[in-house]
Amino acid sequence: MAKFAPNDIKIASIRAYYDDKTTTMTTEMANLLKYESQHFRCKVQIELPESVADRHWSIGLVQACDRMYLENRYGESGSSFWEFHPLKSGRHKMVNDSDGRQYPFYSLTSSKFELRRGAVPESLVALSYEDHFYPTVAWELPYSGAAKLTDVIRKQDFWVWLIAIKRASLKISSMDSFNAKHDEVYILKTMRWRYNLHMTFDLNQPIGRRLQEVYDKQEEQPEILETNKPIPLSALSPPHCNAAQSLIWYPNNNERPRLLVPPKQIVVPWDSWTNDMAPGRNVVLKKSDQCKIVGEWSNDIEIGVDINTMTGLANSRVWEMADSPSTSHHHMLGRTRS
Repeated sequence: MAKFAPNDIKIASIRAYYDDKTTTMTTEMANLLKYESQHFRCKVQIELPESVADRHWSIGLVQACDRMYLENRYGESGSSFWEFHPLKSGRHKMVNDSDGRQYPFYSLTSSKFELRRGAVPESLVALSYEDHFYPTVAWELPYSGAAKLTDVIRKQDFWVWLIAIKRASLKISSMDSFNAKHDEVYILKTMRWRYNLHMTFDLNQPIGRRLQEVYDKQEEQPEILETNKPIPLSALSPPHCNAAQSLIWYPNNNERPRLLVPPKQIVVPWDSWTNDMAPGRNVVLKKSDQCKIVGEWSNDIEIGVDINTMTGLANSRVWEMADSPSTSHHHMLGRTRS
């Protein structure tokens, strides 16, 4: 029986699309606005041949964000922004978008398939996930002169990869986490989608009639690329979007910014985080006890062997070995922790 190889994986079907059955929904409450965006869906079917695998493999869908602009505008008073520090600071190229339970895949269930070492039966595997946004926004900010919400503006860009990871370890537990130095990444397909939303509000109107305009027509449909894109290390590892995000109030006057929702995970020490988020604002933001440092990729290289051309870096160790004649960057490859 033939030995299993990543180029044996055949894509039977693939779709990336906005669900036309969903749309922007808003719920106006006494103190809060709740909204839900249109849903993005990705569905893939892959065919696996009968073969024998000499290693464990993980096959699935990875999503990462490389652009985040989410402003809750309160007229002339200022704006609160949801932000990803790794992107705003330029320290990382992307932020992994998963539930954080089994990096780098979007979720534990439908977006990931485990292929264990040994006999591989001929099979058809379905992979899928859906993504949408469902935040809450305060109508007024009492600490800033009861500033009133006028706009919600959201602009985000995402990359999606269908990948196969060859695990370096023979232990089953190795499939629970990604080893950037020893696991091998193979890219089967790359996708891209962008989401834009702009809503305007009039708080002089009663609850239930405050929403004035919704601009949610997407100029571009999700795209399945002809040429695969390599994956930054930051897209494969912590922090994930929900853990990296923070909400900060930036007033338009001389008052200091105010941290409303702290991040759960950061890649640099807290002092560096605050300096990156509000440079020159002399801001004092108290660190949450739940905030943990997960480490920074001081060299956020891109890895992944393109299955179509069989070119690219399988893992970070390949880059390290190639870079070894010149040691000036060699020590920067590892993930730094403080």
